Amino acid sequence: MKCITTDLTAVNLMKAFAGESMARNKYDLFADVAEEEGWHAVARHFREAAENEKWHARAEFKAYHEIVDGKPLEVTTKNLVSAAEGENYEHTTMYPNFAKIAEDEGKKAIARLFTAIGKVEIEHEREYLALKKMLEEEEFFNSEVEELWVCEVCGHIHRGKKAPAACPLCKAPKEYFKREFLG
Repeated sequence: MKCITTDLTAVNLMKAFAGESMARNKYDLFADVAEEEGWHAVARHFREAAENEKWHARAEFKAYHEIVDGKPLEVTTKNLVSAAEGENYEHTTMYPNFAKIAEDEGKKAIARLFTAIGKVEIEHEREYLALKKMLEEEEFFNSEVEELWVCEVCGHIHRGKKAPAACPLCKAPKEYFKREFLG
């Protein structure tokens, strides 16, 4: 079969990104097992390697976008759209298909797992789109209703229609406040 891709480097960057991303999560899980077994030094090694894999994946993802788009990653609002589109695909197509296959193969617990994860992806899509709307309408730190605003530095909780200009506890600027629903 003939390869229709003319840029194999871009393909390889995405393969490398996928591999490094999977390795990172796998090493985090291996670290959890090592911790449970009492092998703390081994767990630390796995966690350090996982962080290394994260940075490898980041470099590959950025390089991919520079090759394909001819520029670095897009602005946050476009990244939010991309993330929402990915979550939409996962909850409308990928996980329902995976659940059906698992069900057809008699793996009911796995089918339920895929269905449950798909429901989470619905919320992820909703949150990404809500964030995009807030940024576009310059309402990220303002609300029409009273909200809980949480300082991500010290955990201070402020109740009000807008985030405080600075945290009264640790003095972090308002950019470190998030609405509680963004948990």
